[in-house]
Amino acid sequence: MGADRMSVVTRVSQSANFSKVAVYWLAVVLLLSPGSFSAVGYSLDIVQVKEGESVLTYRGRILVQAVDGGILLLTPEGRLLPLAPAEIVSVSRDSAEFKPADPEEVARWWLTQLPSGFEMYQTAHYLILHNTSRDYARWCGSLLERLYAGFTAYFANKGVAIEKPEFPLVVIIFSTREQYVTHCRAEVGDGIEKIQGHYNLVTNVVTMYDLTGSGGTATAAQIARFVQNPNVRQSIATVVHEATHQLANNCGITCRWTDTPQWVAEGLAMFFETPDLRSARGWATVGAVNQSRLDRFRTYLSRRPQDSLITLIRDNARFQSTETALDAYAEAWALTYFLLQQQRSAFLEYLKRLREKSPLVYDSPEERIREFTEIFGNVDALDVQLLRFISRLR
Repeated sequence: MGADRMSVVTRVSQSANFSKVAVYWLAVVLLLSPGSFSAVGYSLDIVQVKEGESVLTYRGRILVQAVDGGILLLTPEGRLLPLAPAEIVSVSRDSAEFKPADPEEVARWWLTQLPSGFEMYQTAHYLILHNTSRDYARWCGSLLERLYAGFTAYFANKGVAIEKPEFPLVVIIFSTREQYVTHCRAEVGDGIEKIQGHYNLVTNVVTMYDLTGSGGTATAAQIARFVQNPNVRQSIATVVHEATHQLANNCGITCRWTDTPQWVAEGLAMFFETPDLRSARGWATVGAVNQSRLDRFRTYLSRRPQDSLITLIRDNARFQSTETALDAYAEAWALTYFLLQQQRSAFLEYLKRLREKSPLVYDSPEERIREFTEIFGNVDALDVQLLRFISRLR
């Protein structure tokens, strides 16, 4: 399925193909201590930046200002804009408060970044920019709104305070796979050939294409027949998976600019990626066993190293290798599912601790293991419980 390879690729794209993020911010994180960062308030910040012979003015909210003068700016559209000190001409603060752009303003900005022919379709929480048929945009909007309702209800019912998204949840849908690949190659890299959609932490946007293969002409009747095909469930799960990443980062479950271990981010996305295609309302399959992940994890058990859980928790390396990624995803689902079913309060406390971390401060492998054991106890003992729990699933 695309979500496996795709999330690896987009994680890389968010730190590698966005050169400013990779070259500048990763260097800053390595060179400066955690105390070198300070979160800045909610005033409207104005940053002038030199680009070639021009000076550009950006307005937004400074999230982080490093001691060397580098800035991470949150724009009114919800994008993260890293600015190296050599680029910055001046920084000032307006008396006005920072205000997110309204949906129409966000749509206008994004339409300038897309090929001609795109239109806006708006739902209660989503801003869908598409050059597909209106029926396909409407179907996607309905699917996403049901996911939103199921996602927020799940956590609210567990006592988690759900935040209203600060920015419109932007989704871009291309009418064909070819258009998607061409437009997003620079963002994602050559891995774009193998995926069906992606969420970008930097832009806060989910991008995908019309899965029906209609070339952007699908009618409501054609879409209804399409979703009844059992072979398309995995493709739809990809859409849900990436939209869950977006929801988690916009509803206060995780945070785009703090260090969320990849097993957590992917585990949550896989927990919700089992789409409920039978109902026009609600999302009855939240918490259902993800059969494809369970099957993969059981296949992995015969070659699973004794320290497998340790390697999953301590860093993201297994997700970045094509040789180990599929097993890492399966184990991330198994661990997340186990914790949400058996140690929910502890897992929710762990999520709270992760999202309250300082921006752009990344834990060492030792720190990750220590924090995990502080909440869940000995990893080896937990592994025994995990395997016993998984063996009972059907």
